[in-house]
Amino acid sequence: MTYPQPTPEAIDAEVARLQPRYEAFMQAQGETPDPVQLREWATENLREQIILEQEAKAAGKTVDQLMKSIVAAVPEVTVEEARAEFKAHPERFVAPERVHAQHIVLHREDHTAADALPELLNLRAKLISGALSWEEAVAEHSDCAGNSDLGFFPRGAMVEAFEDAAFAAEEGAITDVIETPFGWHLIRVLAHLPEEPMLFEEAKEGLMASLREAREREALEQFVDSRKGAFEKTDGAEATATP
Repeated sequence: MTYPQPTPEAIDAEVARLQPRYEAFMQAQGETPDPVQLREWATENLREQIILEQEAKAAGKTVDQLMKSIVAAVPEVTVEEARAEFKAHPERFVAPERVHAQHIVLHREDHTAADALPELLNLRAKLISGALSWEEAVAEHSDCAGNSDLGFFPRGAMVEAFEDAAFAAEEGAITDVIETPFGWHLIRVLAHLPEEPMLFEEAKEGLMASLREAREREALEQFVDSRKGAFEKTDGAEATATP
């Protein structure tokens, strides 16, 4: 099968689509964006699309069906393979510092600082004195009682003010009132775990999934690469990389 080359108009449109992502990618690498390279990458993207579209049509399938049939032939990742990868790259499997926290929140759309702050300060005093249990306080006062337990989370998962307070608090402590874009909070920290190596069982599910994704991606790349020589010959240079 011979494939038609992408048209200049299609390449121009692909260049425009790729340009923001391409420039961000190059800047992250500390390199200067190159319009010639961008056009080569855009052309290569279109060639890959043409291969998949033409092959799918010949097989009487949609592109999605063709891709699924290609990756279906990829062998499953075994636990032994995942364990070997885990042992070979221990630096990749580190659980970040994280805290297990709960919160009581008064949402900004339902409250003002004038009423939220006194309510939460009074509530905190009752919690610390034992006059009220945390569970009672959540049920009676929180605007988000059904989502009071946030589980474990690492740095970067919450807005800055909330995160700073949670990570600074000792286990079992109830913070002062914290203001965030969402409203006003009391935070109770149940546990604070340091960065530590993960156990294989903790990493296994995600690792096996990532290895499977890598195999599927490689299978698709091999399928397309094996057919790139079948394009109609032109005087233009061939590109081989995609961001």
